[in-house]
Amino acid sequence: MNLKEASVQFGIPANILSRMEKEGLIGFPLDEASIQALSVLSQLWGRPWFIGESLKGIKVREKTMLLLFPDYNKVDRYVINTFLNAPETTGVSLDLLRYRVKVAFAADVDLHRLRNLRKAASDIKRRKRKLVLGKLSLNCADILGV
Repeated sequence: MNLKEASVQFGIPANILSRMEKEGLIGFPLDEASIQALSVLSQLWGRPWFIGESLKGIKVREKTMLLLFPDYNKVDRYVINTFLNAPETTGVSLDLLRYRVKVAFAADVDLHRLRNLRKAASDIKRRKRKLVLGKLSLNCADILGV
């Protein structure tokens, strides 16, 4: 079974299955153990109580960052937080930030990616975009305390 077939059969988005494969949780084509695991996950997927219990141990700021930037990994969210918390006048050196990421996470981030993340952070600071969840409209900058 390939990625598209699994996504349709189990009702789990293809990007989630792709991420699970990238992290080594499942492999394509799916073996019997992966099919059983996805079957259980499909029964839990999207249930509010499961999502709520999963998010209980995460700080409010981290939950907000996950909602605002679901496609970003931990390193990306760290970089965005660094840009958001930096004073407007001094800024953050990209080389220094690359060094911090390398030391803290043992990961290398290219300059192009850092520039894109800096732009995302500046969009939050300057435009104060609104996050709309159902009928609730939240000001992102106020949530993040910027």
